[in-house]
Amino acid sequence: MHKHSLYFQSATILAVGFFGLNLASAQQQPHANMDDLLRRAGINKISQSTAADFTLRDVTGNSVTLSTHRGNLLLLNFWATWCGPCREEMPSMERLYRQFVGQGLTMLAVNEKESATKVDSFMKSYGLSFPVLLDTDGRVSSTYRVWGLPTTFLIDTYGRIIGMKSGAKEWASREVVDVIKNFLVTGGNSGGVTNPFVVGPVEALPARLRVKSESGSVYGQQDSQSETIDKLKREEEVTPMGKTFGSGETWYMIKTKSGSVGWMRAVDLEEPTKAK
Repeated sequence: MHKHSLYFQSATILAVGFFGLNLASAQQQPHANMDDLLRRAGINKISQSTAADFTLRDVTGNSVTLSTHRGNLLLLNFWATWCGPCREEMPSMERLYRQFVGQGLTMLAVNEKESATKVDSFMKSYGLSFPVLLDTDGRVSSTYRVWGLPTTFLIDTYGRIIGMKSGAKEWASREVVDVIKNFLVTGGNSGGVTNPFVVGPVEALPARLRVKSESGSVYGQQDSQSETIDKLKREEEVTPMGKTFGSGETWYMIKTKSGSVGWMRAVDLEEPTKAK
């Protein structure tokens, strides 16, 4: 599977000015659990680890630094014009942006290795108005361990990563809007995000892992209730790309020999040297 189709036809990181009905709706459940809201929205819960700061130029040549947006909820999206799933989700990103811009939500779309002219033309043709930054050498994408496009991160007002979505998403959905409304009204302190995620190379990963179960399922998220995107046979080898802890289990982000990227439970894998 090619990079533009990674993450299964699918990271971007995400008060309410029209207080009337919207604020009343959010206040009906003042103790809504953020973990539950993120799960319903299909966004992976991430530990509150600080997002790596960076400075990139936008399509007009102005420098933009991530940390200057602290105080707002931030949706940080990694994309490219050639990526079909990226094009698929961008209209919904625009709708979300227009609904919450100026009310506590900032959106930054980081384009990977394309020219300002090409990106600017694309944005105009799609009628997109949210800010776009140019990662011309892929340095920022590499820092965030973005292995497929689109990938989106949700960053809180303190600059901490609290959620991630790999693959295309309907960002203007009711479930996503509920996450944003709840966060902007409560500050995100209504349940907290507790599952740590290894964004950088915090620990050395094995060079290879092998499926030790009779069959190994590859999931779209680190959750066995999420979409199954592949089934691997016993003793099939995969390349680990990251490690996380979710739903009470340890998970590996893996790449299969066919090029698919997804999540597998650690209990279904072992290092080849440990295989019986």
